[in-house]
Amino acid sequence: MTLNNPLRYCARWLNAVFLSAIALSVHADNIQDFGTQSFAQIKQQYAGKAFVLSLWSIDCAPCRVELKLLGELKKREPNFPLVVISTDPIENREEAADILDDYGLKDITSWMFADAFVERLRYSVDPTWHGELPRSYFFRADSSVESHSGVLTPEQLEGFLVEIEKTN
Repeated sequence: MTLNNPLRYCARWLNAVFLSAIALSVHADNIQDFGTQSFAQIKQQYAGKAFVLSLWSIDCAPCRVELKLLGELKKREPNFPLVVISTDPIENREEAADILDDYGLKDITSWMFADAFVERLRYSVDPTWHGELPRSYFFRADSSVESHSGVLTPEQLEGFLVEIEKTN
């Protein structure tokens, strides 16, 4: 690139800065694309450790009740091992990020469906899951799993928290 045309050089530089800012803002939240291999990644990350997996959607009112409960728990117990996955298309990322922020969950790593073939994504999590929400899973350190459809209760979460504390 020559500096013969300073306006052209400046325009290219500003364009590069602008595109970099856009790229950074796209992932300013902690939402990752959830594909068919993502659940295997999550399980590998938590291998030998207990964690809760919560699936939710932007338009699901009961999911908001559960997100509020999870947010309160994370505020009280910041190390509580929680993974949340929005079943909405990744194109709704901003709205999902705003909702997670509303419930105090913006700082946790979360996921969002990134494949239009949602049945394949649901199957990768649980072949017996038909899409009902909210849907939660208690993964124990011994690799056993308990699934739950509907809003979790504070008692269920507290019970699992006690289990986790006993195994640590």
